[in-house]
Amino acid sequence: MVKIAPLRGVVYNQKEMETDGGLLTAPPYDIISGPQRQEYLLSHPHNFLHLDLGEIRADDPDPLTWHDRSAELLGSWLSSGVLARRNKPSVILMDTEFIHPVTSRRMNRHGLICLVRLEDVARESKIRLHEKTFSYHKVERLDLMEKTKAQLSPVFGFFPDPDGSLLRSMFDLIRTDPDIHVTERNGLSHQLCFVQSNDSIGALVDSLSKTTIYIADGHHRYETALNYRQNVLEQLAKNNQSPAPNSAIDYVLMYLSPMSDPGLCVLPTHRVLSCVNLTDEEIIKSLEQYCEIKSFAFNGGDSRAKSDLSQKLLDDNKKGLTVYGLFLRGYNRYYFLKVKEKAKEEFLKHGKPDEVVLNNLDVSILTNLIIKKALGLTEMQMDNPDCISYVYSIEQATEAVNQRDHRAALIINPTSLDEILRVTETGKVMPRKATYFYPKVSSGLIFNLIDPMESIVDLGGRN
Repeated sequence: MVKIAPLRGVVYNQKEMETDGGLLTAPPYDIISGPQRQEYLLSHPHNFLHLDLGEIRADDPDPLTWHDRSAELLGSWLSSGVLARRNKPSVILMDTEFIHPVTSRRMNRHGLICLVRLEDVARESKIRLHEKTFSYHKVERLDLMEKTKAQLSPVFGFFPDPDGSLLRSMFDLIRTDPDIHVTERNGLSHQLCFVQSNDSIGALVDSLSKTTIYIADGHHRYETALNYRQNVLEQLAKNNQSPAPNSAIDYVLMYLSPMSDPGLCVLPTHRVLSCVNLTDEEIIKSLEQYCEIKSFAFNGGDSRAKSDLSQKLLDDNKKGLTVYGLFLRGYNRYYFLKVKEKAKEEFLKHGKPDEVVLNNLDVSILTNLIIKKALGLTEMQMDNPDCISYVYSIEQATEAVNQRDHRAALIINPTSLDEILRVTETGKVMPRKATYFYPKVSSGLIFNLIDPMESIVDLGGRN
C-alpha cells in the first residue's frame, strides 16, 4: 500500500520569494552543465544551487568539500530567516505552466508534493523504478544528504488515474490565490497551494493508497533515501537507540502527477558519445552489420531538416520499425539507421524469457546492439558521464558533436508511458536515461529536513 503524508516543508521567506523568486530556484542538479552551474550561482546570493550544487574551489581538498559548505549555509539561512520551516504539516498542490519544446504548445502540468513512505526496490513494491542509475551520483547525493540532513529536491513520480478522478480532486483544491507564484528565468511558471485541512489531506492519502507510483525522474534520489535510512538505522543501533515511530527517515520527498494529466510529457533522451575508439569509416562499417543506413546532406542550422528527421523517426516507429538517427563530428551529413529485422531477431533470441518486453524497447536495442556491440562501449564506460551524456533535443545533440569534444550523437524516439508501465510490471529496469520527463521539477520551491527522532503525521483512514 502506498502511504503518503504531509510535511513541514522548508521554503524561502515570503518577501524574498515575491521579489526575487525567479532568481532563487534552479533546475535539478543532474541536468545542469558547468557553465550553467556558475551562471546560477552568480545570479543571486541565495540561489538554491548554493545548497544543491555548490561551487568547487581550487583549494578544496576533496571534490565533495562543497557539501560541508552547503550544510553550513543551510544552517545559516535557517537561522537568519532566508529560509523557514512551515509550522503546520501540509501537502502542496502545484500547477506548472510551460511551453512544449517540440510542439511549442503552451501546457500545464499538475502535481502533488508530499512525503511518501519508502519501500525497498522489489517487483511487488508499490513504488516502481524503471531505470538503471549511475554509481557516482548515488555516492555524491548520499554524502550531501548526510551533511545537510535534508532532502533538497523531490523525486518525480506519476501514478495511474484512468478515470481522471484524482486529477479532478486536485483541481478542486487548487485555489485562485496561490501561496507561492513564481516565474523562473527559463519561462516555467509555478503556482503552489498549501493544503492544511486534515480532511482534505486524508482524502488524498486514502485515494493514493490504492495506486502504484512509478518514478519518472530522481531514481538516484530515491535510492539515496533508502541508503540514508539504512545508514542512520545502523548508527542508531550502535548507540542502542531507535528512531521515532513512523520516523522521518522512512519517508522521501516526492512530486506526484496523475497519468490522466495531458501535461505529463516524455521527451526522447538522445545519446552523445565521447569514448568511441573507431574512425568515422569504421563506425559506419560496424553499424552496417546491424542496420540499413541512408545518409543525407545536412546543414546544422537547418531547423527544417531537424524537424524532418524527428518526424521520420516517429513515422517509422509507428510502422513497427526500429530506427535511429546518427550525427558524426562535423555533421555535414546525418545518417538514418533502420535496424535489420534479422539482427533484431538475433538480439531478442539471446535474451531471457522474462526480458522480452524490456529488450523490445528502442532504448534497449540502441544500448545493447548499437552502442555496446557495434560501437564497442563497455558497461563501465556506460556508467561514466565523461563517456556518454544525454540531451533531449536534436539541436543540443548536433551542437555537442560540432562544438565540443564528442564523437557522435545517436537520436532516438521517446519511450512511452505505456512502455514504462509494461517494463516495470515485469520487475525489470530500463537502461540509464531511458526517459526525459519535461519539464523537470524545479529545485528550491520546497524541501524537507530529516530527523530520525521526528514522527510524521499519519492522516490515513479518515474517509
